[in-house]
Amino acid sequence: MAQQKRLPRIMVIYYREDDPRKNTALKMIRKNLAIHVFPRRIHGSPIILDPYSNKYLGPWDSVYVEKYGVVVVDASWKKLVPRKTSMIKGRHRRLPPLLPGNPINYGKPCILSSIEAAAATLYITGFIEAYRKLLGLYKWMKTFHTLNSEVLEAYRRTKSINKLLETIKDYWGEKPPC
Repeated sequence: MAQQKRLPRIMVIYYREDDPRKNTALKMIRKNLAIHVFPRRIHGSPIILDPYSNKYLGPWDSVYVEKYGVVVVDASWKKLVPRKTSMIKGRHRRLPPLLPGNPINYGKPCILSSIEAAAATLYITGFIEAYRKLLGLYKWMKTFHTLNSEVLEAYRRTKSINKLLETIKDYWGEKPPC
């Protein structure tokens, strides 16, 4: 039987810009699947999910996710600006295009909730067991999985940035949505 990778650390920088009752990052924290951190308290080289990064996340980033974890910046999409992510120490990566399954932004490419972004990161970097744990937190996470299972698997199987760019082009065309 193949050895399963240990569950990676998910860290959340929480900006308090959305309704806390509906906030997916807070639910991950309440369920002990993530921890709340402040930018200055981040050590090492975790993966920083940053939609402004010019580098895509890929399977080659799994070593950093395993060793240092992943940081999710939980801010309103309407108020998100580059300075909220640029000051965070780590390896900045943006997710390849995906469709959200959450009720607020359903089907709007790239506008993922914090839990969707964390889950996608875990899947692409090979932490399938941890991905499944996040899927169980909301019913609509099954919709996220249904919408993206094929493309997530394609992203996870890429071996280089060039192959990832080809995969993005195959699924999203010449001009990907993000």
